[in-house]
Amino acid sequence: MTDSDGQMEYRSHQEVTLSEAERLDPERIRQGLRRGLWSVGIGLAVIVLAAVAIRGTEWGDEEIQALIQQADPGMLALSLLTICGAFCFMGPRWRALMPPPHQPPAFGLTAIICSGLLLNYAMPGPLGEVAAAWFAQRRYKVPLSDGLASGVAARMMGLATAALMALVIWLLVDLPQPTEKAEILRTTEWLIPIAALSIGAGGLALFWLAWKPHWWRRLSHRLLGGWAGDGRLATIARRIDGGVGTLAEALERVARRGIVPYLRAAGWSICAHSGVILGIYIAASGLGAEANLAGLSFTYVATTAGAVALFALPGSQVGWDFMFFSLLIAAAGLPAPVAAAVAVLVRVQQLTMMLLGAAALGWLLRNAAPTSS
Repeated sequence: MTDSDGQMEYRSHQEVTLSEAERLDPERIRQGLRRGLWSVGIGLAVIVLAAVAIRGTEWGDEEIQALIQQADPGMLALSLLTICGAFCFMGPRWRALMPPPHQPPAFGLTAIICSGLLLNYAMPGPLGEVAAAWFAQRRYKVPLSDGLASGVAARMMGLATAALMALVIWLLVDLPQPTEKAEILRTTEWLIPIAALSIGAGGLALFWLAWKPHWWRRLSHRLLGGWAGDGRLATIARRIDGGVGTLAEALERVARRGIVPYLRAAGWSICAHSGVILGIYIAASGLGAEANLAGLSFTYVATTAGAVALFALPGSQVGWDFMFFSLLIAAAGLPAPVAAAVAVLVRVQQLTMMLLGAAALGWLLRNAAPTSS
């Protein structure tokens, strides 16, 4: 296959993606809304059942009673509001990568992102990103291809920023040792530097992919695009190559604007990550614990960046919770009961954002007519 053939194949993949977005209709989105609400209900039920089961044990009842006695409801409510408020920075991050003259209001873009979060949990495939671009076109006249490209680039900048923050924290700060109750985690201390270096390398790769996507397209085409035959491996290789080509072609349109939009998006990402870290710190304080701020920051950004690998596996939400819980003990120095409570609070926050996404989705469906940007 020649390079020009590759260009045509990648363009056809992009056209397929756009045609899928153009075929979106309110009924399919309402179906995603219903499934999303079911997902929220199931998530809350799992948390309640797990708490009841743990409280049924002698140790669990003791620890839960101690947490209830030392908890500050006002601080926990403030924590939840702070973490949810961090989402307000995601709208400006997306807008920073949109081509001029399209500058939709940050509040509207944030509502669209929240609705996309709900749809990503509810439906197979990246329906959230596609629907977000669809709503941005319907409401603010942002061209569909530009909405998709800038939305993907914004997500990549968020992950890359989190990964590089984790690497910088690990390089510059001495993270606390696990508490005595978490002695078992000492045997896996070597995993933290490996995770920090791997995540940091992944962050650099994401920055490079966002800034110079044609390099990845050429590399993928040379390694995977030439596979011939109808075998399973050849089919998988061609699909991966096509996906990389689609992503690279979309990102090239954003990259042509220069590095300044990327720097702005990175700045908004840092604001969003910092808001969540502050909210988690308030939650730990509200539970009577003294968390190490650097370790807590490393825990959040490393888990956020590592979620990319976890989401490729079955039961990814359980894996994310376990990784977050483990690092709260190993890197932030929290006692195991407090770490578990903080992990549950963060999960409740995510379910809360999904509920806000459901409300935003209802609002967007009722007001789907295009308006001036």
